[in-house]
Amino acid sequence: MPRRAQSGVRPAHWLGLITILAVIGGGGFALMNRATDPMNGVTDLETGEFLENATALSGNIYKVEGIVDDRLDKWRGTDGRLFSVQVSDGSGSSYVPVWVPPDYTGANIQRGQRYVIKVRVQENGVLEMLELLKV
Repeated sequence: MPRRAQSGVRPAHWLGLITILAVIGGGGFALMNRATDPMNGVTDLETGEFLENATALSGNIYKVEGIVDDRLDKWRGTDGRLFSVQVSDGSGSSYVPVWVPPDYTGANIQRGQRYVIKVRVQENGVLEMLELLKV
């Protein structure tokens, strides 16, 4: 009596199952770990417009992404700190003053580091830092 071939799971079935699980697992990982912009909805500062007439923008809130160039003041820490931030946009790069209030208790600000900074334009044209994220 001849033997019948056993029916079972073929290697092609295993390969298909592994592929499906990998796709589902990868998609779930991507959904769970997607990055969200915490400053979503905040308008980028147009540096050309700011440098032309900063006082016209006073009271508005913007987002600035740039590299901290240098500390501009020699004030005591109780008065806050003033930094020069190099901002690059389509028209080149320019420097804007960003004042860090004395009650700021967030991350350490270091020269040469890139940050995204949420700022408010003060009446004197200086940008007051509200929030800081290292990029």
